[in-house]
Amino acid sequence: MQTISFSVRGTSPKAWGNNEWDWRKALAEQARKISSSSIPIPESARISVDIVFFLRADRADLDNLAKPVLDTLFRINRPQVRDLTLTAALFQVDDSRIYLLKLEKRPVTAPSDEGALVVITWE
Repeated sequence: MQTISFSVRGTSPKAWGNNEWDWRKALAEQARKISSSSIPIPESARISVDIVFFLRADRADLDNLAKPVLDTLFRINRPQVRDLTLTAALFQVDDSRIYLLKLEKRPVTAPSDEGALVVITWE
């Protein structure tokens, strides 16, 4: 089993369609610190993604928060962004290969603590 994890802090997670571009840029930058090129995953691999969101306001829907993260880290079929650096920042495989998705919200009080912890595993 292989695992990659990283954290983005000091940037408020934004839901898909809610002007999430600064959030997605922060995710892509942090993901690229792990690897300057996309990480290969075998075709047969089953991918698991765990995301913990650290938020000052807990009214955001988890499913809406997850989409920008997945669309930034994995390749998507029809990217709806002009800046293609905001997709496939970590993997060139389609996010349809994700078999397990675990999401959690945790409250924080300071803007510097907002962000997310992302753990991706595959075998």
